[in-house]
Amino acid sequence: MNLDETAINEKIGQLRSELVFLADEIETIGEDAVRQPEKYGPKALEELRHTHMGEVLRLRAELDSMENALQSLKNALYGVKS
Repeated sequence: MNLDETAINEKIGQLRSELVFLADEIETIGEDAVRQPEKYGPKALEELRHTHMGEVLRLRAELDSMENALQSLKNALYGVKS
């Protein structure tokens, strides 16, 4: 399989940006829930938490996969055995 280091680096950057955006969104929702608890019921907050955590786990798994692919590519380029 031919791996392109530039494409992998771009994908890693994109995934990191998505994680930062998601973390900011979670923080904003949490702050809003503290300021306006009447706006959110316990069930709605639990659903939001579940949805966001699922997305965080997906992004982390994809990021780990891309970083592993990049490391494999670097190992192959520099003749390092893993």
